[in-house]
Amino acid sequence: MHDFYHPRSAVTSLSLLFFVCLGGSLGLGSVRAAGAEKYDELDSARVDAIAHMLSGQPAGFGKPIGDRTFWSSLSAKAVAGNVVFEAEKLLARPFPAWDDSHYLDYSKTGQRPTGEKMMRARDGWLYPLAMAECIENKGRFLPQIREVLLEYVKQPTWTLPAHDGDLGNFQKRRYSVDLSSSAMAAQLAQAIYLLGEKLDSETKEKVLSALNERVFSPVRESLRTGKGNWWLGSTSRPVQNNWNAVCLAGVAGAARTVLPDPRDRAVFLAAGEHYSKYFVNGFRGDGYCDEGYGYWSYGFGNYSVLREILMDATRGKVDLFKDPKVAAMALYGVRAVMVDARVPTFADCRLGTKADRLWVAYCNSVLNLGLPEYPLSQAPGGKALQTVFMGATPVEGAGTAKGSRIGPRSFFENAGVLVSRPIPGSPGRLGVAVKAGGNTSHSHNDIGSFVIALNGELPVGDPGGPHAYNSQTFGPRRYENKLLNSFGHPVPVVDGKLQKDATKVVAKILSTKFTDAADEIRIDMRPAYDVPGLKKLERLLTYARAGSGQVVVEDVVESSRPIAFEIALPATGSFKQLDERRIEFAAGQARLIAVVETPDGFTVSDEVVSELAAPSFHRVGLKLLKPVTSAKVRVTFRPAD
Repeated sequence: MHDFYHPRSAVTSLSLLFFVCLGGSLGLGSVRAAGAEKYDELDSARVDAIAHMLSGQPAGFGKPIGDRTFWSSLSAKAVAGNVVFEAEKLLARPFPAWDDSHYLDYSKTGQRPTGEKMMRARDGWLYPLAMAECIENKGRFLPQIREVLLEYVKQPTWTLPAHDGDLGNFQKRRYSVDLSSSAMAAQLAQAIYLLGEKLDSETKEKVLSALNERVFSPVRESLRTGKGNWWLGSTSRPVQNNWNAVCLAGVAGAARTVLPDPRDRAVFLAAGEHYSKYFVNGFRGDGYCDEGYGYWSYGFGNYSVLREILMDATRGKVDLFKDPKVAAMALYGVRAVMVDARVPTFADCRLGTKADRLWVAYCNSVLNLGLPEYPLSQAPGGKALQTVFMGATPVEGAGTAKGSRIGPRSFFENAGVLVSRPIPGSPGRLGVAVKAGGNTSHSHNDIGSFVIALNGELPVGDPGGPHAYNSQTFGPRRYENKLLNSFGHPVPVVDGKLQKDATKVVAKILSTKFTDAADEIRIDMRPAYDVPGLKKLERLLTYARAGSGQVVVEDVVESSRPIAFEIALPATGSFKQLDERRIEFAAGQARLIAVVETPDGFTVSDEVVSELAAPSFHRVGLKLLKPVTSAKVRVTFRPAD
């Protein structure tokens, strides 16, 4: 699910004393007996080995506030930017209040925005305040920091409403770790580390106790029993999604930053090393991300954060990027680009998503991928307190990855997805992507779907999304939504029927032909439809690079009885019918002309789809005038003059 949310130094002796004194309540007593703790999948010997790699005291990225050489440096000030100015504005504002009714809105309506907006408003305060105090070191932000930290502790839960179905977290009956609470744990732990002795012991004690109760203890229990916190994955559930990397990065990062006992820290770091293999397992062998491009940025980005956490904590001895599959996963970030940084809106990828230059540049740097157009010009940590001073550690001995030169196409054969683009260096601004499969996590019913990019826009094709989730998005009623079922995708409606659940259909590519002049792919779409008498339904997509470019989509249908046949052309901008055969699609500066050829003409329908979509889009339907037993429908797309 998608909830987009450097050198080390020691934590203060006061923090260490606090943990030692409360070792039993923090679960430290049991883990100190090296090798005595039993785990569901973790190897105790590996935990011990990692413990020996760690320094005696916990630390995060960067240096605590007491290291004035670090915080006075030009590099630290450059990373901080105008954070002091941003923090000063917060001093005059009241901290956003927690509202139970907003949190409970999801349990009543199934809608997510109300509760999540309330929580996001609170989550954004700690970064500017803590960073500003570390830069200034005058104490003027400390009262507000203390208030914010205590508000987080007092907050009933750090878990998002949609991830707290039975309200067990909200009612404090038991805690589970999700995307939000793991990120909160990392943020709180880093704040304690950075603020060091400037943070009073009472506030620190309350934060550390909350971290243990809400995050460390629940995950320890899951590591021991193999139950709860499903996102960890297991040998019986080996394929996991973005939750795995996101939650592991947050939990392991928090643990290595504040837990004083090296072996206790090692348990969480070993979990990051071991369980993250299930995240890797969720990618295809060719690196394709079934969840969509936005989830590559979110999931693989957090996997990269986890990698840097392990590298930093173990002093370079544990490197997740040593897995040979990671290079293919990293290259997906650039191989999925059609043209002008536009990426396919397949699966749950929102319209408007662009190539993630930062994470592509990070991968290019550490793996030596040989992509000169993606230099790492800024630190990858961003404005997250946990990672703001995170580095980009090169993989030892990394050579230029095989196939790293990005040519005129990317064919993800394992997923049945083709991305075609102009010859590098050519003036062409037309690109296309088409998919036969790739339908696992975050699937839509979209076998045969395509999307066309022109002049930095996506004027026609797969509309992407959803923009927001609700209680039905990941349940049995998922495909009742027109954005998620095949109605809202550029695929046929056959005899009035939409496509079946795509996760239950084996996609088949009948042929491909790739040259510098043109790319062709023929897809067997018949298995996606439960239509009696349907003998054949094939889609041939041809992408020609000559001149300003051209895309041709040709559907051939055969049936043992007359059937109605319609194709859809979703318009993300506007459209108008120019004459009986031509339709113009427009978005931004892009103008695309579609020339439609059918046996006996067609009718044009227009339905605006807005539920879960942002923005809404026109579902342009082209329906043959009469039922057919065989027909060929051909649509040629060319940039307008």
